[in-house]
Amino acid sequence: MRTSAILFSLALVVGSLASPVKLDLGDGVDYEVGYPIIAGQADNVDGIGIVKRATTSAKTTSIQKTSSVKTTSTAKASPIATKAATTSSKKVSSTLKTSSTAKSSSAAAAKATTYQQRVLVSHNVHRANHSASNLVWDNALASTAAKIASTCVYAHNTTTDGGGYGQNIAAGLAADNITAVITELFYNGEVSYFNGLYGQAQPDMSNFHNWGHFSQIVWKGTSKVGCATQYCPKGLANVGPYTPPHFTVCNYGPPGIVHHLS
Repeated sequence: MRTSAILFSLALVVGSLASPVKLDLGDGVDYEVGYPIIAGQADNVDGIGIVKRATTSAKTTSIQKTSSVKTTSTAKASPIATKAATTSSKKVSSTLKTSSTAKSSSAAAAKATTYQQRVLVSHNVHRANHSASNLVWDNALASTAAKIASTCVYAHNTTTDGGGYGQNIAAGLAADNITAVITELFYNGEVSYFNGLYGQAQPDMSNFHNWGHFSQIVWKGTSKVGCATQYCPKGLANVGPYTPPHFTVCNYGPPGIVHHLS
């Protein structure tokens, strides 16, 4: 995956030694996405299927409790890593819009007082930009996310509790920074990479690792989410030595893009 410079706001949170990073995903995917929303015509625009098939699946889960947990996907020596994947081969139409709302997300999230509320607000403010309905919290997805995060092994795991969910993971940010994980790493850090792909019958999947998290957040067919962030005092496996040992897992149902990780 690409390595991106961390935003100044995140740099203050993570520290000078840990900036975010993204890990590569495989190229195979079962993918559908719609045309971008035109202002004033959101009600008239539906997802137009664009399909590219593949053989892998990845999960995404978000968990509710845990005080110190890692946010965003994998972390390496300096940047925080983010990874996105989804499971289940069911195709779901998705309508995406090209705009981003970092300020409105931050303002709304500031009013949220619990981890669960911040997860929902941070997801839904961005989904609204793409005419996608609000996600609701799912305790089962959150519980599964917590189990995965508690392993302190930074990697996708889409088999726990039977699988069948989509998954975004991150490392390096504590639970109280879940808003930054979702808004800055998963959404704002990737939305621009999807430009030029709206409405394409054969989108270029070679750049999927740059926008996979974004697509799961705004996937029209996804309706629920559960996340967890785990602090790993003995260390988080698969990340660099300078990455704070916080592991965040968000699981989604139904999953968006079906992507098999090697």
